[in-house]
Amino acid sequence: MDVAVVASGLALVLLITVDAVVTVLHPTHRGPVTRVTGDAVWATTRAFARAMGRPGLLSGAGPLAVVAVFGVWTATMWCGWALVYLPRLDDFSYDSSVPYGDRTFLTALYVSGMSLTTVGFGDVVGATDAMRLATVAEAATGFGLITAAITYILSIYPLTSRLRGAARMVQTQGDDPGRAARMVVLGGSSYLQELQQQVISVDEDTQRFPLLFYFRSRDPAASMFTLMEGAMVAALQAGWGVSPDAAPYGRLAGEELMLRLDHIMDHCASSFGLRASTRTDLALTVEDAQSRLDHLRSTAGQHGVDRRSWAPEDQGQELREFAQVVGRCQAFLDDLADHHLYPRVRLLVDD
Repeated sequence: MDVAVVASGLALVLLITVDAVVTVLHPTHRGPVTRVTGDAVWATTRAFARAMGRPGLLSGAGPLAVVAVFGVWTATMWCGWALVYLPRLDDFSYDSSVPYGDRTFLTALYVSGMSLTTVGFGDVVGATDAMRLATVAEAATGFGLITAAITYILSIYPLTSRLRGAARMVQTQGDDPGRAARMVVLGGSSYLQELQQQVISVDEDTQRFPLLFYFRSRDPAASMFTLMEGAMVAALQAGWGVSPDAAPYGRLAGEELMLRLDHIMDHCASSFGLRASTRTDLALTVEDAQSRLDHLRSTAGQHGVDRRSWAPEDQGQELREFAQVVGRCQAFLDDLADHHLYPRVRLLVDD
Protein backbone atom coordinates (compact mmCIF):
# COMPACT_ATOMS: atom_id res chain seq x y z
CA MET A 1 0.00 0.00 0.00
CA ASP A 2 2.80 2.42 0.93
CA VAL A 3 4.56 1.75 -2.38
CA ALA A 4 1.32 2.45 -4.29
CA VAL A 5 0.84 5.76 -2.47
CA VAL A 6 4.40 6.88 -3.19
CA ALA A 7 4.11 5.76 -6.82
CA SER A 8 0.87 7.72 -7.20
CA GLY A 9 2.53 10.82 -5.80
CA LEU A 10 5.53 10.51 -8.09
CA ALA A 11 3.20 9.99 -11.06
CA LEU A 12 1.42 13.27 -10.28
CA VAL A 13 4.75 15.08 -9.92
CA LEU A 14 5.97 13.65 -13.23
CA LEU A 15 2.67 14.55 -14.96
CA ILE A 16 2.86 18.20 -13.94
CA THR A 17 6.58 18.42 -14.72
CA VAL A 18 6.07 17.08 -18.24
CA ASP A 19 2.97 19.24 -18.73
CA ALA A 20 4.80 22.41 -17.71
CA VAL A 21 7.85 21.62 -19.85
CA VAL A 22 5.73 20.84 -22.94
CA THR A 23 3.50 23.89 -22.48
CA VAL A 24 6.31 26.37 -21.92
CA LEU A 25 9.06 24.98 -24.15
CA HIS A 26 7.41 23.01 -26.98
CA PRO A 27 6.93 25.12 -30.14
CA THR A 28 3.41 23.87 -31.02
CA HIS A 29 1.89 21.78 -28.21
CA ARG A 30 0.12 22.11 -24.89
CA GLY A 31 0.49 19.57 -22.13
CA PRO A 32 -2.58 17.42 -21.40
CA VAL A 33 -3.35 19.14 -18.11
CA THR A 34 -3.01 22.58 -19.68
CA ARG A 35 -5.24 21.59 -22.62
CA VAL A 36 -8.02 20.14 -20.46
CA THR A 37 -7.91 23.01 -17.96
CA GLY A 38 -7.87 25.73 -20.63
CA ASP A 39 -10.71 24.14 -22.60
CA ALA A 40 -12.78 23.67 -19.44
CA VAL A 41 -12.36 27.30 -18.36
CA TRP A 42 -13.21 28.53 -21.86
CA ALA A 43 -16.31 26.34 -22.18
CA THR A 44 -17.56 27.26 -18.70
CA THR A 45 -16.98 30.98 -19.15
CA ARG A 46 -18.56 30.94 -22.61
CA ALA A 47 -21.66 29.11 -21.36
CA PHE A 48 -22.01 31.57 -18.48
CA ALA A 49 -21.57 34.60 -20.76
CA ARG A 50 -24.22 33.29 -23.17
CA ALA A 51 -26.63 32.48 -20.35
CA MET A 52 -26.21 35.97 -18.89
CA GLY A 53 -26.50 37.60 -22.31
CA ARG A 54 -23.21 39.41 -21.75
CA PRO A 55 -20.61 38.35 -24.36
CA GLY A 56 -18.06 40.73 -22.84
CA LEU A 57 -17.66 38.36 -19.90
CA LEU A 58 -15.89 35.96 -22.25
CA SER A 59 -13.01 38.45 -22.48
CA GLY A 60 -11.92 37.26 -19.05
CA ALA A 61 -11.60 33.64 -20.16
CA GLY A 62 -7.99 33.99 -21.37
CA PRO A 63 -6.52 35.44 -18.17
CA LEU A 64 -8.68 33.10 -16.10
CA ALA A 65 -7.42 30.10 -18.07
CA VAL A 66 -3.81 31.10 -17.42
CA VAL A 67 -4.48 31.47 -13.68
CA ALA A 68 -6.37 28.16 -13.61
CA VAL A 69 -3.54 26.29 -15.34
CA PHE A 70 -0.97 27.55 -12.86
CA GLY A 71 -3.35 26.81 -9.98
CA VAL A 72 -3.81 23.22 -11.16
CA TRP A 73 -0.05 22.83 -11.64
CA THR A 74 0.64 24.04 -8.09
CA ALA A 75 -2.15 22.07 -6.40
CA THR A 76 -1.28 18.82 -8.19
CA MET A 77 2.43 19.17 -7.51
CA TRP A 78 1.70 19.98 -3.88
CA CYS A 79 -0.54 16.92 -3.42
CA GLY A 80 1.84 14.69 -5.36
CA TRP A 81 4.75 15.38 -3.04
CA ALA A 82 2.44 15.05 -0.02
CA LEU A 83 1.64 11.51 -1.15
CA VAL A 84 5.36 10.80 -1.45
CA TYR A 85 5.88 11.92 2.17
CA LEU A 86 2.73 10.37 3.65
CA PRO A 87 4.04 6.82 4.31
CA ARG A 88 7.35 8.23 5.61
CA LEU A 89 6.24 10.96 7.99
CA ASP A 90 8.18 9.25 10.78
CA ASP A 91 11.37 9.98 8.82
CA PHE A 92 11.00 13.69 9.66
CA SER A 93 12.15 15.46 12.80
CA TYR A 94 9.49 17.63 14.47
CA ASP A 95 9.99 20.59 16.79
CA SER A 96 9.02 19.37 20.26
CA SER A 97 7.49 22.75 21.15
CA VAL A 98 4.88 22.40 18.40
CA PRO A 99 1.97 19.99 19.05
CA TYR A 100 1.49 18.03 15.82
CA GLY A 101 -0.87 15.32 17.06
CA ASP A 102 -1.60 12.52 14.61
CA ARG A 103 0.58 12.54 11.53
CA THR A 104 -2.02 12.46 8.78
CA PHE A 105 -2.31 13.60 5.18
CA LEU A 106 -2.70 17.18 6.45
CA THR A 107 0.73 16.90 8.04
CA ALA A 108 2.10 15.64 4.71
CA LEU A 109 0.47 18.60 2.95
CA TYR A 110 2.09 20.97 5.42
CA VAL A 111 5.54 19.47 4.88
CA SER A 112 5.00 19.49 1.10
CA GLY A 113 3.77 23.09 1.10
CA MET A 114 6.82 24.32 3.00
CA SER A 115 9.18 22.59 0.61
CA LEU A 116 7.32 23.56 -2.55
CA THR A 117 7.23 27.23 -1.59
CA THR A 118 10.78 27.05 -0.17
CA VAL A 119 9.51 28.67 3.05
CA GLY A 120 11.23 26.26 5.43
CA PHE A 121 10.13 27.33 8.91
CA GLY A 122 12.47 24.73 10.40
CA ASP A 123 9.84 23.08 12.61
CA VAL A 124 9.82 20.00 10.39
CA VAL A 125 12.98 18.75 8.71
CA GLY A 126 14.05 15.51 7.11
CA ALA A 127 15.62 13.15 9.61
CA THR A 128 17.06 10.82 6.96
CA ASP A 129 19.16 11.45 3.92
CA ALA A 130 16.34 10.28 1.65
CA MET A 131 13.82 12.76 3.09
CA ARG A 132 16.29 15.61 3.08
CA LEU A 133 17.03 14.97 -0.59
CA ALA A 134 13.30 14.65 -1.35
CA THR A 135 12.49 18.03 0.21
CA VAL A 136 15.35 19.64 -1.71
CA ALA A 137 14.06 18.06 -4.93
CA GLU A 138 10.57 19.41 -4.24
CA ALA A 139 11.96 22.88 -3.56
CA ALA A 140 13.68 22.72 -6.94
CA THR A 141 10.45 21.73 -8.69
CA GLY A 142 8.63 24.55 -6.90
CA PHE A 143 11.20 27.07 -8.05
CA GLY A 144 10.99 25.69 -11.59
CA LEU A 145 7.19 25.88 -11.53
CA ILE A 146 7.23 29.54 -10.51
CA THR A 147 9.83 30.30 -13.18
CA ALA A 148 7.74 28.53 -15.83
CA ALA A 149 4.65 30.49 -14.82
CA ILE A 150 6.44 33.83 -14.98
CA THR A 151 8.05 32.93 -18.32
CA TYR A 152 4.70 31.95 -19.82
CA ILE A 153 2.96 35.11 -18.65
CA LEU A 154 5.73 37.40 -19.86
CA SER A 155 5.68 35.63 -23.22
CA ILE A 156 1.95 35.49 -23.93
CA TYR A 157 0.80 38.99 -23.02
CA PRO A 158 2.97 40.88 -25.57
CA LEU A 159 1.50 38.61 -28.25
CA THR A 160 -2.01 39.84 -27.49
CA SER A 161 -0.82 43.34 -28.45
CA ARG A 162 0.66 42.04 -31.70
CA LEU A 163 -2.65 40.35 -32.54
CA ARG A 164 -4.57 43.55 -31.81
CA GLY A 165 -2.23 45.56 -34.02
CA ALA A 166 -2.50 43.10 -36.91
CA ALA A 167 -6.30 43.17 -36.67
CA ARG A 168 -6.47 46.96 -36.75
CA MET A 169 -4.22 46.93 -39.82
CA VAL A 170 -6.99 45.33 -41.90
CA GLN A 171 -10.11 46.43 -40.00
CA THR A 172 -11.27 48.90 -42.65
CA GLN A 173 -10.73 46.41 -45.46
CA GLY A 174 -13.06 43.86 -43.95
CA ASP A 175 -15.73 46.54 -43.72
CA ASP A 176 -15.05 47.99 -47.19
CA PRO A 177 -13.90 45.72 -50.07
CA GLY A 178 -13.33 48.88 -52.14
CA ARG A 179 -10.64 50.02 -49.72
CA ALA A 180 -9.10 46.56 -49.93
CA ALA A 181 -8.98 46.93 -53.73
CA ARG A 182 -7.21 50.28 -53.45
CA MET A 183 -4.69 48.84 -51.01
CA VAL A 184 -3.99 45.95 -53.40
CA VAL A 185 -3.52 48.33 -56.34
CA LEU A 186 -1.50 51.00 -54.54
CA GLY A 187 0.41 48.71 -52.19
CA GLY A 188 0.90 45.95 -54.69
CA SER A 189 2.54 42.68 -53.78
CA SER A 190 4.62 44.30 -51.02
CA TYR A 191 1.47 45.18 -49.09
CA LEU A 192 0.05 41.68 -49.47
CA GLN A 193 3.37 40.17 -48.45
CA GLU A 194 3.44 42.33 -45.33
CA LEU A 195 -0.10 41.26 -44.51
CA GLN A 196 0.89 37.65 -45.13
CA GLN A 197 3.74 38.04 -42.66
CA GLN A 198 1.35 39.43 -40.06
CA VAL A 199 -0.96 36.45 -40.55
CA ILE A 200 1.94 33.99 -40.31
CA SER A 201 3.14 35.64 -37.08
CA VAL A 202 -0.29 35.38 -35.48
CA ASP A 203 -0.58 31.74 -36.57
CA GLU A 204 2.84 30.94 -35.12
CA ASP A 205 1.98 32.74 -31.88
CA THR A 206 -1.28 30.83 -31.54
CA GLN A 207 0.44 27.51 -32.14
CA ARG A 208 3.24 28.38 -29.73
CA PHE A 209 0.82 29.62 -27.06
CA PRO A 210 -2.59 28.03 -27.72
CA LEU A 211 -4.09 29.85 -24.72
CA LEU A 212 -3.74 33.00 -26.84
CA PHE A 213 -6.84 31.85 -28.74
CA TYR A 214 -8.85 32.32 -25.55
CA PHE A 215 -7.90 35.98 -25.16
CA ARG A 216 -11.07 37.46 -26.61
CA SER A 217 -10.89 41.20 -27.22
CA ARG A 218 -13.79 43.29 -25.97
CA ASP A 219 -13.31 45.40 -29.09
CA PRO A 220 -14.10 43.26 -32.16
CA ALA A 221 -11.93 45.58 -34.27
CA ALA A 222 -8.86 44.30 -32.39
CA SER A 223 -9.71 40.60 -32.55
CA MET A 224 -8.56 37.56 -34.45
CA PHE A 225 -11.98 37.57 -36.11
CA THR A 226 -11.34 41.00 -37.64
CA LEU A 227 -7.83 40.00 -38.71
CA MET A 228 -9.13 36.95 -40.55
CA GLU A 229 -12.03 38.83 -42.14
CA GLY A 230 -9.87 41.72 -43.36
CA ALA A 231 -7.12 39.44 -44.67
CA MET A 232 -9.69 37.28 -46.47
CA VAL A 233 -11.24 40.27 -48.23
CA ALA A 234 -7.79 41.53 -49.27
CA ALA A 235 -6.83 38.08 -50.61
CA LEU A 236 -10.14 37.75 -52.48
CA GLN A 237 -9.75 41.20 -54.04
CA ALA A 238 -6.23 40.34 -55.17
CA GLY A 239 -7.28 36.96 -56.55
CA TRP A 240 -10.67 37.67 -58.12
CA GLY A 241 -11.55 41.35 -57.90
CA VAL A 242 -8.63 43.47 -59.09
CA SER A 243 -7.42 43.21 -62.68
CA PRO A 244 -3.89 41.83 -63.21
CA ASP A 245 -3.16 44.95 -65.26
CA ALA A 246 -3.82 47.14 -62.20
CA ALA A 247 -1.79 44.94 -59.82
CA PRO A 248 0.57 42.75 -61.90
CA TYR A 249 1.73 40.56 -59.01
CA GLY A 250 -1.34 40.98 -56.86
CA ARG A 251 -3.03 37.75 -57.90
CA LEU A 252 0.00 35.62 -57.05
CA ALA A 253 0.48 37.39 -53.71
CA GLY A 254 -3.24 37.02 -53.02
CA GLU A 255 -3.06 33.28 -53.65
CA GLU A 256 -0.14 32.98 -51.24
CA LEU A 257 -2.04 34.96 -48.61
CA MET A 258 -5.07 32.69 -49.00
CA LEU A 259 -2.85 29.64 -48.53
CA ARG A 260 -1.67 31.10 -45.22
CA LEU A 261 -5.27 31.75 -44.21
CA ASP A 262 -6.17 28.17 -45.13
CA HIS A 263 -3.40 27.00 -42.83
CA ILE A 264 -4.78 29.03 -39.92
CA MET A 265 -8.28 27.70 -40.56
CA ASP A 266 -7.01 24.12 -40.54
CA HIS A 267 -5.01 24.77 -37.38
CA CYS A 268 -8.03 26.24 -35.59
CA ALA A 269 -10.18 23.33 -36.76
CA SER A 270 -7.78 20.74 -35.32
CA SER A 271 -6.84 22.60 -32.13
CA PHE A 272 -10.01 24.42 -31.10
CA GLY A 273 -12.86 22.51 -32.72
CA LEU A 274 -13.76 25.01 -35.45
CA ARG A 275 -15.13 23.77 -38.74
CA ALA A 276 -12.50 22.29 -41.05
CA SER A 277 -11.71 24.60 -43.95
CA THR A 278 -11.10 21.82 -46.48
CA ARG A 279 -14.67 20.54 -46.63
CA THR A 280 -15.91 20.90 -50.20
CA ASP A 281 -19.56 20.88 -49.11
CA LEU A 282 -19.04 24.39 -47.72
CA ALA A 283 -19.13 25.85 -51.23
CA LEU A 284 -21.67 28.59 -51.90
CA THR A 285 -24.55 28.16 -54.30
CA VAL A 286 -23.99 29.44 -57.83
CA GLU A 287 -26.37 32.34 -57.28
CA ASP A 288 -24.80 33.38 -53.99
CA ALA A 289 -21.27 33.08 -55.38
CA GLN A 290 -22.16 35.12 -58.48
CA SER A 291 -23.72 37.86 -56.34
CA ARG A 292 -20.67 38.11 -54.09
CA LEU A 293 -18.24 38.02 -57.00
CA ASP A 294 -20.13 40.82 -58.75
CA HIS A 295 -20.09 42.89 -55.58
CA LEU A 296 -16.37 42.27 -55.14
CA ARG A 297 -15.58 43.49 -58.64
CA SER A 298 -17.95 46.42 -58.52
CA THR A 299 -16.21 47.75 -55.42
CA ALA A 300 -12.89 47.55 -57.26
CA GLY A 301 -14.22 50.19 -59.68
CA GLN A 302 -12.04 50.87 -62.68
CA HIS A 303 -9.47 48.38 -61.40
CA GLY A 304 -11.93 45.46 -61.49
CA VAL A 305 -11.64 42.46 -63.80
CA ASP A 306 -13.53 42.74 -67.09
CA ARG A 307 -15.10 39.32 -67.71
CA ARG A 308 -17.05 40.22 -70.84
CA SER A 309 -14.45 38.76 -73.19
CA TRP A 310 -14.05 35.54 -71.24
CA ALA A 311 -15.31 32.24 -72.60
CA PRO A 312 -18.35 30.84 -70.72
CA GLU A 313 -16.44 27.74 -69.60
CA ASP A 314 -13.67 29.91 -68.11
CA GLN A 315 -16.22 32.00 -66.26
CA GLY A 316 -17.88 28.86 -64.94
CA GLN A 317 -14.60 27.38 -63.68
CA GLU A 318 -13.66 30.64 -62.01
CA LEU A 319 -17.06 30.88 -60.33
CA ARG A 320 -16.80 27.33 -58.96
CA GLU A 321 -13.38 28.02 -57.48
CA PHE A 322 -14.60 31.29 -56.01
CA ALA A 323 -17.64 29.56 -54.48
CA GLN A 324 -15.46 26.99 -52.73
CA VAL A 325 -12.96 29.50 -51.37
CA VAL A 326 -15.55 31.99 -50.13
CA GLY A 327 -17.69 29.17 -48.74
CA ARG A 328 -14.79 27.93 -46.62
CA CYS A 329 -13.99 31.44 -45.46
CA GLN A 330 -17.60 32.19 -44.59
CA ALA A 331 -18.03 28.95 -42.64
CA PHE A 332 -14.86 29.62 -40.67
CA LEU A 333 -15.88 33.19 -39.83
CA ASP A 334 -19.31 31.98 -38.72
CA ASP A 335 -17.75 29.41 -36.40
CA LEU A 336 -15.19 31.86 -35.08
CA ALA A 337 -17.89 34.47 -34.40
CA ASP A 338 -19.99 31.90 -32.54
CA HIS A 339 -16.97 30.66 -30.64
CA HIS A 340 -15.97 34.14 -29.46
CA LEU A 341 -19.53 35.45 -29.22
CA TYR A 342 -19.14 38.13 -31.89
CA PRO A 343 -21.91 39.11 -34.34
CA ARG A 344 -21.75 37.19 -37.60
CA VAL A 345 -20.79 38.99 -40.79
CA ARG A 346 -21.35 38.03 -44.43
CA LEU A 347 -18.33 38.32 -46.68
CA LEU A 348 -18.78 40.50 -49.77
CA VAL A 349 -22.46 41.14 -49.20
CA ASP A 350 -23.75 44.67 -49.67
CA ASP A 351 -26.05 45.13 -46.68
